[in-house]
Amino acid sequence: MATIKNKLTGKITILNAQNTFGRNPKNAITIIPDSDVSQSHALIFWKNNEWHLQDYSRNGTLINGEYVHHSTRKLDEKVTIQFGKNASTQWEVVDLNPPSSYLRSLSKPDTILELNTCHILPKGDNTDILIYFSKEKYWKAETVSSTIKFEHGKSYELNDDEWEFIENEPLDDTIDNGNVVDSAHFLFTLSTDEEHIRLKIMVDALELDLGERAHHYLLFLLAKKRQGSQDEARNNDQGWVDIDTLLDEMSKELYKEIDVYYLNLQIHRFRKQVLGVKPYGNLFLDVIERRRGEIRFGHEFFQISKEEQVQAVSN
Repeated sequence: MATIKNKLTGKITILNAQNTFGRNPKNAITIIPDSDVSQSHALIFWKNNEWHLQDYSRNGTLINGEYVHHSTRKLDEKVTIQFGKNASTQWEVVDLNPPSSYLRSLSKPDTILELNTCHILPKGDNTDILIYFSKEKYWKAETVSSTIKFEHGKSYELNDDEWEFIENEPLDDTIDNGNVVDSAHFLFTLSTDEEHIRLKIMVDALELDLGERAHHYLLFLLAKKRQGSQDEARNNDQGWVDIDTLLDEMSKELYKEIDVYYLNLQIHRFRKQVLGVKPYGNLFLDVIERRRGEIRFGHEFFQISKEEQVQAVSN
């Protein structure tokens, strides 16, 4: 995140992707009360992987002493921006990193959690908080039992602290990873006794090996359901399973009573696992899709095989 520092007070300000400066609190994100500063004085904005300043003011803006009036200048680190005649209107550009959304602690305002791709807030094996950017293009926090959709300017209790969410995504050059997801293949490999399931995600020639985990059984079962419906339904309708029916089937297969909490726990553990798989694991957090009363494996390309079949091909 890009930051500037007031040269008089030393206070650090995080730059929004579109950050307005001026005297009018209704228009300006960074308010400067001095009388010689215009109500909407200037805009600092992120575009084409660079930060720029656009002056709209009556009196102009100084960048390292250079007068800028009703025009745009690219910003560099360490330059001084001055909006008025007083020293209180001077800011030094500390860094020019790309903008990103973040959480600010309300009890410790200097504590910032920058949201780049995804995060885990430790809170115990089953209650860790996963924070990630969903495929629906919003930030969310998830535990086994609850999901929070973050909204700009609202506060949320996380790990016994109140945090304010600030939405600060770049407006014009967000990274589109849809082609990575669309071209990926999930490979499920069953052991000869069918008691263990190994999972890999292939992205072109790159192999993301997720190994063997108990929660892979849920993905495998949902993939089988989708495979069985591929010839019967359009892609958007393939693989949806009634959750109560799924729980009953899993209970019979695992010889124990399975409830919704157990199902949510398996989904949570899978998402926690892929969060740590570089470089693309976080793009597959939503591969398990849900709608009212139903669930499915949400990826179109996958393969299910047994160990002996894999060995025969390799030999």
